[in-house]
Amino acid sequence: MPLDINGWIDGITASGVVIFGIIFGLFFIYRSKKTKAKLVAFLGAANMFAGLMWLGVFTDFLSVLIIQQNMANNGTVAILSYIWFAPAIITAMYIGAELLTPKIKRYIVVVILIISILFEIIVFLYPLESFNFVPLPPTPPSINLIDYNVNLMTLAGILMGVMLLTVLIFLGIGFLYKAFQSSGVIRKNFLYLSVGSIFFCIFGLLEGLTVPGILVIIVRIGYLSSFWLMYLGLKV
Repeated sequence: MPLDINGWIDGITASGVVIFGIIFGLFFIYRSKKTKAKLVAFLGAANMFAGLMWLGVFTDFLSVLIIQQNMANNGTVAILSYIWFAPAIITAMYIGAELLTPKIKRYIVVVILIISILFEIIVFLYPLESFNFVPLPPTPPSINLIDYNVNLMTLAGILMGVMLLTVLIFLGIGFLYKAFQSSGVIRKNFLYLSVGSIFFCIFGLLEGLTVPGILVIIVRIGYLSSFWLMYLGLKV
């Protein structure tokens, strides 16, 4: 058995996030076709992108299970995950701009797109500098998966922080403000959207602060639940 209990928890939960992220995303897109709700399709895309943010851990997990060793720790694992962060943010911000500020949504999306492109370039060019990697045991078989998170003191970390803060303020607080201005079903929908956006930011941030273990299960379930909350807010 190449993995210890924390490695199994990390690998299984990461696999669940990737698989269920894709399944939920496809379901949302299917529902958008049935209900003619365009924004639900964007939520489905955002859900799949967000789920694929664990693709690096998932791939390393498969590597350990199949060939009994980790992937090369050259930054590829982190790239496989974080290339999906920017698309998830862009689609989520589009949904928010469409609902909150439809007249200037184009400008909001363009700004976040520019920041996202810069983030992607930095991550591709400087993966080892942009992420903190926890050293693996020096001798095989490995007992852990490659553990990493964005280095907040780098340009990539700063850009990621800016994008998460933007989602928290613009979507989380913006939808909450709209809820207070509304009543009935509309208020409930905006509350769902607000809580979902806040969960996305909080649990996404906690993912980078939590070491592999039992708490990872709670964090990743909370992360996946954020999109169901937003779906309930968009459901027609």
